[in-house]
Amino acid sequence: MSGIDLLEDARLLFERAQTHRRHFHDCTGVGDGLLWDIRRTASPDGAVHSADLILDRSVLKQAKPIIADIANNLVHALDHIAAAARRQANTGKAGRLYFPFTLDETDFAQRLAAMTDYIGADWAALFTAARTQHQPYLPLLQRLKTISNEAKHWELRPGMAGANAVQWFAPDHHIVDIPAGHFATEDGFQFWEGPAPFPNIGVMIVTAFRIRDDDAVEVDLEPVLETSATFVAGLIAAAADHLASLAPPG
Repeated sequence: MSGIDLLEDARLLFERAQTHRRHFHDCTGVGDGLLWDIRRTASPDGAVHSADLILDRSVLKQAKPIIADIANNLVHALDHIAAAARRQANTGKAGRLYFPFTLDETDFAQRLAAMTDYIGADWAALFTAARTQHQPYLPLLQRLKTISNEAKHWELRPGMAGANAVQWFAPDHHIVDIPAGHFATEDGFQFWEGPAPFPNIGVMIVTAFRIRDDDAVEVDLEPVLETSATFVAGLIAAAADHLASLAPPG
């Protein structure tokens, strides 16, 4: 297998996930055609001006397959690391391997034991060490797996966008808080009203993007994606170091 990068596909899938993450962050920003926008209006006689923060639910729907793409590519990258381990171990056993996603320690041990015949004890130890290192974050990794499974087999899991506050800095520093849960039922929030138009300046919005898990509990999506990306990147690096240690001298 000299000259073959066994982790190439895992790396490509990881980079594809990062591309989708950038796409997600771009479309969920503030501006025309994005998830959030500022709408300025005036009364017919021009005496009263207002400014509203607007949520575009069509963009919210369009974000669903992007989230699925991120989750799928990260999960697939882990599966390809398992495949790379099988190819390197060259145990003579064929078959498709899946990275052992599970919160239960006994279940994990059983799944890993079944994989060890395919990948060998050294790779099994590497996978165990990665799991142990990220033990506090396993629920986030499990949520990523759930998003991926549902996207492939049942439904695209919808996201829930919310905003906590709007702030701007001209002529003074202003912060307007938005009631919790406001955008669960409303598409707009008026944060300015007065005799003059709202200043033509940039506005900072404190936003949140949440997703519902299996127990109908809403969780922040970004920690799920960030933690999962860190885990995958770390495992690719550890796998690369392991492969390098097996390379013949010179």
